[in-house]
Amino acid sequence: MHEQDAAAAENHERARDWVVAVPVAAALAVLGDRDLLDRAERRQAATFVRQEDRDRYTAAHLLMRQALGASMGRHPAGLAFRREPNGKPVLVDAPGVDVNLSHSGAWIAVGLSRSGRLGVDVEEDRPEAFWREMAASFLSPDEIAATTLPGSAQFLKLWTAKEAALKAEGSGLSIAPDRITVAHRPDGFRVCLPAGTYDGGWLRLDDAHMLAAATDGAPLRLLRCSDQAALRQVLHDLGDGAIG
Repeated sequence: MHEQDAAAAENHERARDWVVAVPVAAALAVLGDRDLLDRAERRQAATFVRQEDRDRYTAAHLLMRQALGASMGRHPAGLAFRREPNGKPVLVDAPGVDVNLSHSGAWIAVGLSRSGRLGVDVEEDRPEAFWREMAASFLSPDEIAATTLPGSAQFLKLWTAKEAALKAEGSGLSIAPDRITVAHRPDGFRVCLPAGTYDGGWLRLDDAHMLAAATDGAPLRLLRCSDQAALRQVLHDLGDGAIG
C-alpha cells in the first residue's frame, strides 16, 4: 500500500487503484453542488435526522461522483449506481470497476479498483474502555491469544481491517468478525476469507480517525486530503491521469 499526503503527490506517479480520504467540511466546501446527486441519493440524505449525518452522507456521495467521474472521464451527474444486496455500491455500465465508500466522524473516503474487489473503512476512535468491552465480539481466538494489553490504536486497526475486507468481499455481517484473523505484514495486513484473500493497508487520518482499505487486486494508493487545496489537487490529478 502506498501512503502519502495528497498535497505532496507527484503527478508523474501512476496508479490504477486508489482511495481518497478527506474531511467532511473540506469536501462540502469543494463539492457543494448537491444537484450532482441523483433522486435516490437526495431522498436518502433527507432521511437523516441529524445534520451531521446528512452532511457525511452527502459529502461521501459527492466525492464518489466527482472522483470517479474525473478518473474515468465521465460527467459526475451522469454516473449511475445500483446496490448489491449488502449495500455495496456498483457503478452501472462499468465492467471491471469496483468502488466503495465509507464515512465516520469528521472524515469520508472513496475508492476505485480496476483490478479486483475493494473495501474501504473509515472509523472514528473510541475510548479504550469501549474497545475492551467489545473485544470478545470482534477479536478472533488467535488475536486474543496474541494480543497483550493492546491500546486503543491497535483495536482500531484490527476493527477497520476486518470491516474493509468484509466490504471488499461483500460479506457484510454474514461472517462474524471474531471468525477472522488479521495477519500483519510489513506493508499492511492480510485477511483470508472464504471467497478469497485480501491485502490492505492503514492510513492514520488524524488523531481520532483511521482508514483501512483492502483488495484482492493490485496495491492501492492511499491519499489523504487534509484540506480543500489538497482535494482540488487530487481531483485535478485524477482528471489528468496522474492518478488512476
